[in-house]
Amino acid sequence: MASDHDRRELYEALEDRLGPRAAGTLMELLPPVGWADLARQSDLVAIRGEMGELRGEMGELRGEMGELRGEMGQLRGEMGELRAELRGEMGELRAELRGEMGGLRGEVTAEIGQVRGELALLNARIDGQIPRFLWANVPIMASVAGLVLAAAKLA
Repeated sequence: MASDHDRRELYEALEDRLGPRAAGTLMELLPPVGWADLARQSDLVAIRGEMGELRGEMGELRGEMGELRGEMGQLRGEMGELRAELRGEMGELRAELRGEMGGLRGEVTAEIGQVRGELALLNARIDGQIPRFLWANVPIMASVAGLVLAAAKLA
């Protein structure tokens, strides 16, 4: 690629042979960079084609994104339905559990009442047996006392 110094030398050479006006015109027609850096018409056509393909792919991607958004909305709706269904089932189970616990509480209360009644009956029976037990043991105690006294006289 030509440097600024090289371009200046070319201008001076052209100025000597063609004159300043023709040399300036010719220098203006030359590109400021190398010829390899310039785009040709075929390069632009290829780039336009590639850009068209990219636009098409972007359109497809937008379509797919729209489909995905629709699917996401559908999934959100399904999840909402499942959440509502689960909450309903949990509410039913909670009510059922409370009912069963209430029933068990009633059964346990009844059993406790029954046990208390049986204990009161046993207590009454024991209270009724104590005087009989004492009167039944009085002759035995008198006999033991007589034996102790007899043993003391013998000794």
